[in-house]
Amino acid sequence: MTSDLKQLTSLFQAHDPASHVRVDPVVLSDALNDIVGDTTRAPQTAKRRWSRRQSLTLIPVTAVLVGAALVLPIVMRPGDVGPITLGPAKALAFAKNGDHIDVRIVDPDADPRRYREDFAAHGLNVDLQMVPSSPSLVGTMISISSPGRSTNYRPDGFEIKDEHGSEWIKKIEGTDCGNMWCMAGVSIPVGLHSPVEIIFGRAARPGERYEVAGDPTAHGEVLEGVDLANRPVAEVKRMLQQRNATVESYLEAPPEPIPHDFAGWDYTEHVLQPVSVLDTWYVHEAFGGHNKNSVRLVVASWPTDHPR
Repeated sequence: MTSDLKQLTSLFQAHDPASHVRVDPVVLSDALNDIVGDTTRAPQTAKRRWSRRQSLTLIPVTAVLVGAALVLPIVMRPGDVGPITLGPAKALAFAKNGDHIDVRIVDPDADPRRYREDFAAHGLNVDLQMVPSSPSLVGTMISISSPGRSTNYRPDGFEIKDEHGSEWIKKIEGTDCGNMWCMAGVSIPVGLHSPVEIIFGRAARPGERYEVAGDPTAHGEVLEGVDLANRPVAEVKRMLQQRNATVESYLEAPPEPIPHDFAGWDYTEHVLQPVSVLDTWYVHEAFGGHNKNSVRLVVASWPTDHPR
């Protein structure tokens, strides 16, 4: 082995983030000879060559030799590790699915510029925004719209109508947000003409309020798995105290039974003063608060589904 190969091998062993992985010495030696012996070859040429080997997993790692960055494909036998990709991370994951492209969030904390670059690389006019959300909504899609277009929501997706006709954005199932509307991702038509705005949830930073609060009984939330319906206010307050959580506000429940001409109920117009809420009242449901470990309780003096 030449001194250059010895130096490179020594550096590789010292800086390899996958040093615990078994490496085929014959293949490694061939790879090193190829790289060191032909310095004019582009790194991607070597990667293409090795990708044609059957039943091998390639992991690109970076070794440093004489101050120059070198991408070196390391070959491992099947079963050594699962599928792994090291290197520049993508903010989004794209997968071709017939005449649609499935899109999922990979990095909820990425710079929004990376999202725009990822979409643009696939020819899609999508503006993706990330808003601070409670735990059950992090990494999920919580809103979709198309500015200036006629839109129609259906259980299986979102229809956009414009001068080009009608196009469907399909929803991707696979996440549980309790009683909140959310999706794991979207399936966008290839060659979509209309602009689309999508909002995904991200983790709140220290001291940051939630712009979108999830179901407090959903997975990862402060009252995960608890059925709150018809529990006395005093009992729910004790449960919150045990979890170091608080009641952000009390909201008046709509009348029951709901009249046939009922036009809707705006909870923001029916906020109750805490002193007016008795511990013997009933909790009908709960919404997440805008602060960490807080909830908004919908309460009434009568149990749910019971006339006053």
